Amino acid sequence: MENKTIIYLLAFCCIGAAASCKKDYLNKVASDNVQVEEVFSTITNAEKFVNNIYTSLPSWDYSNGNSYTISSGTDEGKQIWANGFQIFNTGSWNPSSFFPISIDWFNYYEGIRECNTFLKYYDLIPADPSHPAWKPRLKGEVFTLRAYFYSHLFKEWGTIPLLSTPVSPYGSESDLYYPRSSYEDVIKFVNSDLDSAAGALPFAYSDVTLLGRATKMVGLAIKSRMLLYYASPLFNPQNDPTRWQTAASVAKEALDDALANGYVLNSNYANVFLDYNNQEVIWNRPMGSGAIDQVMVSLGNGGWGNSGPIQEFVDAYEMAATGLPITNPASGFNPKRPYVGRDPRFYATVLYPLEWWTWRKIDAQGVDKPTAGQTASGYFWRKYMSVSTDLYYGRGYVPRKWVLFRTGELYLNYAEAQNEALGPDATVYSAVNAIRNRAGMPNLPAGLSQADMRSAIQHERRIEMAFESQRFWDVRRWKIAEVVDNGPVHSVLYSINATDTTYTYPVLQTRVFDASKHYFMPIPQSEMDKMAGKNPDFKQTTGW
Repeated sequence: MENKTIIYLLAFCCIGAAASCKKDYLNKVASDNVQVEEVFSTITNAEKFVNNIYTSLPSWDYSNGNSYTISSGTDEGKQIWANGFQIFNTGSWNPSSFFPISIDWFNYYEGIRECNTFLKYYDLIPADPSHPAWKPRLKGEVFTLRAYFYSHLFKEWGTIPLLSTPVSPYGSESDLYYPRSSYEDVIKFVNSDLDSAAGALPFAYSDVTLLGRATKMVGLAIKSRMLLYYASPLFNPQNDPTRWQTAASVAKEALDDALANGYVLNSNYANVFLDYNNQEVIWNRPMGSGAIDQVMVSLGNGGWGNSGPIQEFVDAYEMAATGLPITNPASGFNPKRPYVGRDPRFYATVLYPLEWWTWRKIDAQGVDKPTAGQTASGYFWRKYMSVSTDLYYGRGYVPRKWVLFRTGELYLNYAEAQNEALGPDATVYSAVNAIRNRAGMPNLPAGLSQADMRSAIQHERRIEMAFESQRFWDVRRWKIAEVVDNGPVHSVLYSINATDTTYTYPVLQTRVFDASKHYFMPIPQSEMDKMAGKNPDFKQTTGW
């Protein structure tokens, strides 16, 4: 970057086209080089540069580890494609092999490099006297984006290099070899970025052309989630109570500000993921039209049926009338009619055998069965799926957005942190019951112990945040992955006669989770090879 040039897309990407816009950082081709002075000579160009940074944000697909199908790498589901997230279930992945989350290392550090470039040359950008808030707003957005990228790297790799200057992959070797910073230093860095951004950003935008850009509310949501991770057992093995207290305080601030600024719970849980814009969503990304349906809808409806819930996930849904798990004899569960009377979120999340979807019944053992050599669970995703999409005729596509943060999560962040800090007080009950009541579920029973409330919150998070790229990381930060992601998981089979339908649950897959190394991701071996003999402080993740 010292040669005063940056490698930059001449065709700038806009926020709305982020999902389809591909960055092209090539090795110093003269025709692709634009002088820094030209890029930052107008505030319009500077904003287009920032727009390009937004393309590093996650969406539903394989562009990074925050995708819909990461659910198949934990106790939510299973893929039928062998080259996807189910590699985590076999325990066979390593730094040298492809594993889907490895792309995050490159994607987020590229985004960080772009943020650092903008911040370095920020003073070159002329202010617009007619819009004095424009320039500082862009700076606030960039601080927020950098904080978000680091928050992802933190949850995936733990200790990570912190870069605050624009390091080019084509620069001198001495620029590239940074040590991995401690958890504490990463938290301080991210908090500092978010504090720097807060004064320049509004809680929300009234201008519809700015929807999707970072806000002060986004920053609070990032901080809330990251501090919850920092307080959790994986990152806090000594259970320092001050971390839980801080996490609770920030989550309360985030929740209060969300509610005060109109980010309230949508009355219809399913619509949070189907409405293009709704009041509960704090930050989201465009998904395009129809691609997720093509990948996830069953074969009988013209899709590929790539991934489906496993039986253990289906069994986690309580009975709506009693609020009890199906294993409780008093729950009202009938094994002959296993899909009747469950938590209403089940019907917004899972397509089950013989259920009507669009114009036909799901036939998981017939036309919806995957092709030879592929095994499926017998269930399909419903969350995010649009009933109007007709894949056979290529019509009825509905634009949707991938949710990055929503108010429902803030309720659960606060409940968890407050319960760990002070126990199950009235505010904890209120936060969890707000989520349950929105779904049509009864309140939690009174008199729960702290441990019982912890289990209740973990259950609620599993159900409420299903398929939102949360569970894969939650079971890690809670240090329960070695239990829930180990051993056999099950599918469903059914047989029908004139008077009855019988369900059986064969083993679908036997899973492996190695607690000595699988809690954090390995750094891709190609990155470690670059460091060989150059920086002894840069070490591979423990266990790898």
